[in-house]
Amino acid sequence: MPTSRLTVVPVLLVVALAGSLHAAPDACRARASALGDAKAIAAVRGAIARQCPCASFDGSSKTKGHSRFVKCANAVIDDAADGTPLLGTFTLRRQCRSEVRKIYATAACGDAAPRVMCCAAKPTSGKKKASAENAAQCVDSSNGHVVRHACHASPFAVDACSFNATNDCVTLVVQETVDVPSQAKPANTPGSPAVVVTNTKLLTQFGGGSFSLNNARYTRHRLAGAAEPPDAILILVPGFEGGAGDFKILAENVLARAQTAGFVLEVWAFDRRTNQLEDTVGLDIAEEFLSPEIALDWLYGGELGLTLHPLLASGPNRRGIFYDPQADVPFIASWTNLVFSRDIDAVVEVARTVARNQNVFLGGHSAGTGFTARYAATDFNLTGVGPADPGYAKLRGLVLLEGGGGSTGGAPLTADTLDRIEAKFDGGLYGAVRDNAPRCVDGVTPCTIATEAVDCGVEVPPKCTLPTTAYAIVPGLLNPRILSAGELTALQAVLDPDGGENLVRVDQGGTGNNAVAKVPDLASLAALPRATADGGLGEFIDDDGIVASIASFVATSIGAPEPVVGGLQTWQDITEGPMPPAVVPDNGPPPTTLPGTRWGREKEVTRLDRLIGNFYKGRTNFTDLYYPNAGPSVTTVSGGCAGSVCSVGNVGAACTTDGQCSQAVDLDSTALSVGRGRRDIENLTQAANVDIPVIAFGGTNGLATVPGAYRPFGTSIGVCTAPSCNGTPRVVDASSPNPAFPTFGGVAGGYEIVMAEGFAHIDVVTAEDDANNPIPTALVAFLKRNAQ
Repeated sequence: MPTSRLTVVPVLLVVALAGSLHAAPDACRARASALGDAKAIAAVRGAIARQCPCASFDGSSKTKGHSRFVKCANAVIDDAADGTPLLGTFTLRRQCRSEVRKIYATAACGDAAPRVMCCAAKPTSGKKKASAENAAQCVDSSNGHVVRHACHASPFAVDACSFNATNDCVTLVVQETVDVPSQAKPANTPGSPAVVVTNTKLLTQFGGGSFSLNNARYTRHRLAGAAEPPDAILILVPGFEGGAGDFKILAENVLARAQTAGFVLEVWAFDRRTNQLEDTVGLDIAEEFLSPEIALDWLYGGELGLTLHPLLASGPNRRGIFYDPQADVPFIASWTNLVFSRDIDAVVEVARTVARNQNVFLGGHSAGTGFTARYAATDFNLTGVGPADPGYAKLRGLVLLEGGGGSTGGAPLTADTLDRIEAKFDGGLYGAVRDNAPRCVDGVTPCTIATEAVDCGVEVPPKCTLPTTAYAIVPGLLNPRILSAGELTALQAVLDPDGGENLVRVDQGGTGNNAVAKVPDLASLAALPRATADGGLGEFIDDDGIVASIASFVATSIGAPEPVVGGLQTWQDITEGPMPPAVVPDNGPPPTTLPGTRWGREKEVTRLDRLIGNFYKGRTNFTDLYYPNAGPSVTTVSGGCAGSVCSVGNVGAACTTDGQCSQAVDLDSTALSVGRGRRDIENLTQAANVDIPVIAFGGTNGLATVPGAYRPFGTSIGVCTAPSCNGTPRVVDASSPNPAFPTFGGVAGGYEIVMAEGFAHIDVVTAEDDANNPIPTALVAFLKRNAQ
């Protein structure tokens, strides 16, 4: 009997269904497997770096040759793909094995004759190639048909070569973080004489009590490849709540530009000693495997009730430690501005032994310009006997980025102000921070300002010090745990920039069990829109975002919000097409009066996809979680106004508010250092003698919006006597053509001011080196001109 059409149809359906059930699996990094594969490949590469470090295969023997390196890597790859999770965590799909194997088969590892990753391209055909070659052979073809780039920064093609039209190097720069001992040994500090550590958090983080925080830390950025003595070293100090990672992009930009100019430059990014308190062991593991999940567990896993990640369990076997702003780290009260100047001096002295002819320059961004100016104005001879040892004499020049540096102006410090500074330094502030209560100079006796004459009557001086926090906090906006979230989000953005939700808002095993909901210090993040990783970073630091509107010191021009997709705010990076007109408004003509306002056409100049590396790469990061508040405040006195006359601070002066009575040491501490003989507190006596060149940069959409912002520093320092100067005054005419745009001495006077139109506050150190950015060109010219 013939088969009817009705019986054929069900058979065909069954066959089709069977075929769909046995459909071919996704190719590597394809369709639904794309993100999972990318994460797995990154994790396997982290495991290979642990088990088969390229540096260990130097070709010196058969066991250290290229074939053994490849064999070692393939063993890890096969282990990850055998169905059993690698390191108890990671599984690689078999479809991705060949891709990962190729990375290591072509690596510049294990060769007796050193090889470099050579990135080649044929511009006419668009073909690209990468191979391990002798550097001398990695040059353009004689007929110009093939361009080649010797990329020393990584031995792996996928990391070294851009695979763009010319297949140039992803970066020319490598970095390493270095600690050196500081001569500053402030009271109460771990590592200082007679200090015994009892705080359990410190003991856990540092593995016992035999550690020292009396170190200076810097991250060295240099050209990759064989180390070459630099013609100059530029040391840069970050600003408020900023870390050495702030300068990663600027370092890459200026080192490349300097190389083109035939000038070997290094940039050393300084981290304040507070950076040592950041417990980053677990974050380093997260970076090693490019795993935001490990970072989430390290930072917030306790509150989320997570099982400790296997890689954390097999490593530090704990989660990250955070310190409260009072009793945990009261010794920050002893970390004065002079302590930080001495820390900077430790780095300067090392740099002077490395740079040709001791060509060392010092600069800073934002509040970092204050650290820079104080260093230059400090006499490091603290004995008061013999010749001065000024900071500026150890430098070839100063660089100020979006910050005024400081001034010697202001009313003379009163006896009351000087007494209160001494009372703070000699123990009052340490006790007040530790106990979060007012204390006399002994650090123990309770007091009030109103009754200090009685409360502190037997103390010298008999002054009451009010409490403050050890480190800076912006209530409801910035604290160590919020700042840490930036590193987690940046790690997520490497592989999942604009798809999945920002991990701090993703529920972990139960509805509402996410970091923002469960960690009190993150609660304010709930006010931001739900977003992707890029969207979350954008909403936080973009110059048009909610946070930057409140805290302009985080403002960065990184693009614009894109449509909400699946309930998540996405982000448009500056590389993703024209910017919406609303984010590049024209703020009008330049102002003519001080303090100046924002002006000019705003620009979107910082690539978010590049900036995310600043947050987490290496042994530093983008933020200073414990930015010092108490110690630097030693030389600041909050005033008190009684009726119409100052009773605290600038005593006897007329006033209507307490703030009008406040006083502080800026760049001249002579009354304290010489008048009171307290060079141990501060020794700023050299500002008027500063005779080295200065270059300053401002952003017209930032905080130093007009050149006039740099006039006070220019009038506080001496005439430039460097070979590039001819005696022209730093400030030629403070009111011509107008106060916002004075006439400065320029190159001849050693006082150059460069304005970047449309740049926000952070852009001056993160913007791309293109036609919009005048900073790299001017900075390299300044450094080259003033190196000797």
